[in-house]
Amino acid sequence: MNIRQFETAQIKAPFLGKPHYPISGLDQLGLNLTSERIFDLLLPGLNNVTGRIRYYSFYCWFFDWYASNIRTTSRSKQNNYLRRAEFLLALVAAHKEQGGVPGITKALSIYETTNDRIDFTLGTQEGTASEGSYWKNPRGVLGQYYISSIKQMGILGDQGDKDGLYVRTDFEHETKVSGKQLADAFTKNISSTLNIFTKAIKNNYITKNELELLSTDFNMLNIPDDSEEQHLLWQLFSGVDRPKENEETYFRKETIKLLLSNVNKYDLEEKYNQLNVPFAIYGKGWNCDYTVTEKLWYFFIVEQFWSVSCTGCLDAFLSILDTQSSNNWIDEITLIDHITSKVIDLFETEGMNAKDDLFFGIPFMEYSVEELVYLSKTELDPYIKISFALCAIQKLFLENKESKGELKKISNNYKIHTASSFLNAYDDFDAKQDVTISEFIRYFLTRNVINRHHFVALRKLNATQNSAKFYREDGMIRLVDHFMYDYSSPRIHTLFDFMRDLNIIDPETTELTSRGQEQLNSLEG
Repeated sequence: MNIRQFETAQIKAPFLGKPHYPISGLDQLGLNLTSERIFDLLLPGLNNVTGRIRYYSFYCWFFDWYASNIRTTSRSKQNNYLRRAEFLLALVAAHKEQGGVPGITKALSIYETTNDRIDFTLGTQEGTASEGSYWKNPRGVLGQYYISSIKQMGILGDQGDKDGLYVRTDFEHETKVSGKQLADAFTKNISSTLNIFTKAIKNNYITKNELELLSTDFNMLNIPDDSEEQHLLWQLFSGVDRPKENEETYFRKETIKLLLSNVNKYDLEEKYNQLNVPFAIYGKGWNCDYTVTEKLWYFFIVEQFWSVSCTGCLDAFLSILDTQSSNNWIDEITLIDHITSKVIDLFETEGMNAKDDLFFGIPFMEYSVEELVYLSKTELDPYIKISFALCAIQKLFLENKESKGELKKISNNYKIHTASSFLNAYDDFDAKQDVTISEFIRYFLTRNVINRHHFVALRKLNATQNSAKFYREDGMIRLVDHFMYDYSSPRIHTLFDFMRDLNIIDPETTELTSRGQEQLNSLEG
């Protein structure tokens, strides 16, 4: 069934089927997979939502205590106790009026509306559905946010073949940290109030007076300074990337060094910009003497420049489609001709001859790639937005003639190459260095923006969800929806938070502490 049939009234009966619900997302062109593989390689053991490093030692302690005291292999019972413990941590934070702890919103609500005794079932909804509880996911904070990362660090695992029944690990190694070590270290820091906490999760309630007693030892935002727990957490994250694997890499450790060595160079707002590390590396230009870690971060931002530039063009295309179509179908070729013409005019106002000058000739603008991508992202005029993005792509191509060979080797060595990588686009563009500006604009918009999004949307299509931002049929095109886009998060903000929790970076000034300077010196030594 197509729109021509509708227009000629050839459909005699309605077509019935399940509705498609539009879904959004940052990766409308499917260009982020290589970037994601890179930062997963560089920063294993943490993700964008593992916000507090002390949960790593807390969970080791909890499962150590559970195995010793509750001693049942029931997944559901272990999960009930786990949810009680997580909710209790949130109540401790609520009592201290602290944020940044999972479940705090529900905990605050219950804390403020109860007198002295707080029944945990008010927050955990134990025995009923978890919808509306402190944590919607029935597996709790651990199951949704932490477990995959914690398993990567080798401190928790499944009990035998019982997936989802967790135990802390126990081994001895000169440089690696076990779950038992962290559990024992956590126990030392909570020894005076341990019984209050465990009694509460057994009895399924606590009093506000008891919350006050727990407020120091079970503060998840503060690790006792110079404690064994603090030292082990530093050793864990500055140690080998994946303790369970035979091949040892130290990309996370090298990234910590890069982060700490630059943290005092930025103002308060910029320090929390998780792209500072890759921006700084790319800004220095390609260097064959870079460490593998630096080359990987360079590779990451190359992929992100490519992705964000292309996605900005899709955003601009949808804006133009919206304006030109007046919420109706429009001829696709006519629209592409219109956009190409308008963008050509912009290039020619800058003194270029779009019909004769080669696209991959001399750089169009003196701005850096980072600046051009920023200008494209923040530009409201869709035609200018596209022109800035095209300038960024041209410069990205020209600046990476020397690096592409080494990046391909790294990509293959670490199995992070994907079909959507900029390296594939580079090869495509390399074979088109004789195309003019006008030819490239049309080619790029058709192949890398319109056709690419159409392909990705069809690949993601399922029975009820559709990510397409436009529909195409019989040479016609129509807008479906707009979307938001940005750089992908490379997890460095989580690493920054971990360094603050470890008192490596001062939580208030965000400068290196004396301990932080000592640790940086040890990393550089």
